[in-house]
Amino acid sequence: MLEVGSDRFHLKAGDSILAPREIPHAWAFAGDTSGKVLIAFAPANKMEAFFRDNAKRFNGGNYANDAEIYRAYGMELIGPPLSVT
Repeated sequence: MLEVGSDRFHLKAGDSILAPREIPHAWAFAGDTSGKVLIAFAPANKMEAFFRDNAKRFNGGNYANDAEIYRAYGMELIGPPLSVT
């Protein structure tokens, strides 16, 4: 499930979607089995550094709700996690 702005999408295997820069977006896994997501950034700007630096910092841990970390890379957490219902 993906929310871009005020629109919510239920994606299936192989689907793709654009979440433009500066438009709030969130995603949550809503399946019964494991899933994967492929995210591409163009241009990557600070995103490469965000993932590289935080993979080192948390060594596989969860940094999903640390607003200060996001802010350091030019992003802002703006609401609660996406509800899957």
